[in-house]
Amino acid sequence: MLNSSLLFFKTNMIETDLCIIGAGPAGMMAAIAAAERSGKIIILESNTTAGRKLLLTGRGRCNLTHTGSADEIIKAFKPFDRFVRHCIHEFSPADLIKFFAHRGLETVEEPDGCVFPKTQRSSDIKQILTEELKKPDIRILYGKKVQSVRKDGDIFVILSEKFEISAKSLIIAAGGASWPQTGSTGDGYRFAESLGHNIIKPLAALVPLITAEKFCSALAGVGVQNVFISCKINGKKISSSGPMIFTHNGIGGPAVLDLSRFITDRLGEKRSVDPVRDKASKMPDGCQRRPVSNGVELSIDLLPDITHKQLDKKLTEDLMQYPKRNIASTIAQYTPKALAEIICSNYKFTDIIAGQFTKKDRMTLIETLKNFKLTAVSADLLEKATVTRGGIDTLQIDRKTMQSKLCGRLFFAGEVINIDGPCGGYNLQFAFSSGFLAGKSAVESLK
Repeated sequence: MLNSSLLFFKTNMIETDLCIIGAGPAGMMAAIAAAERSGKIIILESNTTAGRKLLLTGRGRCNLTHTGSADEIIKAFKPFDRFVRHCIHEFSPADLIKFFAHRGLETVEEPDGCVFPKTQRSSDIKQILTEELKKPDIRILYGKKVQSVRKDGDIFVILSEKFEISAKSLIIAAGGASWPQTGSTGDGYRFAESLGHNIIKPLAALVPLITAEKFCSALAGVGVQNVFISCKINGKKISSSGPMIFTHNGIGGPAVLDLSRFITDRLGEKRSVDPVRDKASKMPDGCQRRPVSNGVELSIDLLPDITHKQLDKKLTEDLMQYPKRNIASTIAQYTPKALAEIICSNYKFTDIIAGQFTKKDRMTLIETLKNFKLTAVSADLLEKATVTRGGIDTLQIDRKTMQSKLCGRLFFAGEVINIDGPCGGYNLQFAFSSGFLAGKSAVESLK
């Protein structure tokens, strides 16, 4: 049998049943599912290793899914719930956990519903997936950046720098445009567009928000354990809850990231995308910029577990018990000290002691703690987003097979599709589920 490098130079052409572009979680699972149903498979990965982005998920711990039934997971994907329904039922959270358990990796559920490997190492998830790719019918070619894709008759021709691949079926699982340092540079959009597909403009999702309030920089790194954030978009209330952290130019943390899914298309960008990088990556037309907005007003309940009435009673008791204490120290019982000092400074409570605090002051403070106002003026950079909102239009994809409605035997999986879910393992679950369904369907399409 010829060495693969010799094969490239002697023939410049490799023939295969199925070619998969991208060796992230979606691409790897697609190959695994396809190999179980026979067929020669080649995976092209532009990086020198598989699963670069996977290793970074969950801060290196890999939050691979979320607890709950398939229907509960599907509901969390609104407004994309109808599209993801079939693939998540085909390969559910229970199926995913069982997949890794059968290969010796246990998982643990955290109180917030996130599911991690018991080892707390994303590298263990990657190792199991890459071991599966060592099956005889699978070849993975690393460091092979795809330049273009075209279809000649019934055959896909995938062009790289030194060779071409001729494939009967093709899966594009090249990721989105977030975290480009991991290889997700938006190439999948370009390939899909060249095959006739519409690309929904990529936006940042699950991303920190930039605020108009400059005092956030003084609070950078300060976290609030649990908040309830809400805003109104076209008269409709949007909300999320969970931890929040202040950043040097705004706010982040799970509660903010979840809210960002629904408001980034209403906001301007922190800056426009670099035109040189855009030209190099050949992003589809219309993907580079978003309109600037006047901002979205956010209401943050810093104490969602206590009502206005309960807070009034407790605050009154504290003020009476310690009449000589400064107000910042009183507030610091409820919020981080640095935030308490900012609140005092904004409302000129700094020089007042508890015994001088009036009922009007108390009502102002309660309203501030229960309805802390910030104005989000932009999303942070798409490059910093956890996932991309936007991508290949789902109206052009058969949700029961992941096959293109425009181009036979062309399939899509993972973040390259216009699907995004909340924080907590949902997006990885979709990557695995859509990859499984695409791989299974691609092989069946060849029979």
